[in-house]
Amino acid sequence: MNTIASVTLPHHVHAPRYDRQQLQSRIVHFGFGAFHRAHQALLTDRVLNAQGGDWGICEISLFSGDQLMSQLRAQNHLYTVLEKGADGNQVIIVGAVHECLNAKLDSLAAIIEKFCEPQVAIVSLTITEKGYCIDPATGALDTSNPRIIHDLQTPEEPHSAPGILVEALKRRRERGLTPFTVLSCDNIPDNGHVVKNAVLGMAEKRSPELAGWIKEHVSFPGTMVDRIVPAATDESLVEISQHLG
Repeated sequence: MNTIASVTLPHHVHAPRYDRQQLQSRIVHFGFGAFHRAHQALLTDRVLNAQGGDWGICEISLFSGDQLMSQLRAQNHLYTVLEKGADGNQVIIVGAVHECLNAKLDSLAAIIEKFCEPQVAIVSLTITEKGYCIDPATGALDTSNPRIIHDLQTPEEPHSAPGILVEALKRRRERGLTPFTVLSCDNIPDNGHVVKNAVLGMAEKRSPELAGWIKEHVSFPGTMVDRIVPAATDESLVEISQHLG
């Protein structure tokens, strides 16, 4: 899978009808898992097909996922979703993702700077409950978590999601840039409050003034969706191959 223009697809396969060259990283997403690929990225793709625009997605993975990111780059960031329904199945080539970064393939510095680009409006996350580094007993930042300990000692080279978000917001503030919206999409009750507690907890440890600015200017919407995306099977991969021809 390279560029859509370079191949002839069967008429029943849904492919991007918008100009992918116009996409910018307006959304930066943590966690390129199956749910995100078949939910947020797919819905962004549908909006782009309906009305165009430049709202592309940059995918971020930290210390794992390098093989998946390499595969994504080899496919020009295109991938396929198989939708199964009572009225039949649909094969959709998703084009909303146009860029990806990985700490192993690129660098942590490049990832943090991506969050600081002026056009970034949303940072979305599907990193599971563990990724927020919250103490489940208190709902507060778990300061005994090894990554949080690391981030408090070396805040400009963070390894945790809360640490990266705080460092990126700090840099945006210093550069006079509008802060991004932090959009947790994990299946966690009150997920907006969970990520807000994590970010404010980290910011308070670094600078109460910074924490106050984040509390006043950054939005943390609640977006819990109780859905799953079934894992790909040999059967589904064969079906996709047959559809694509």
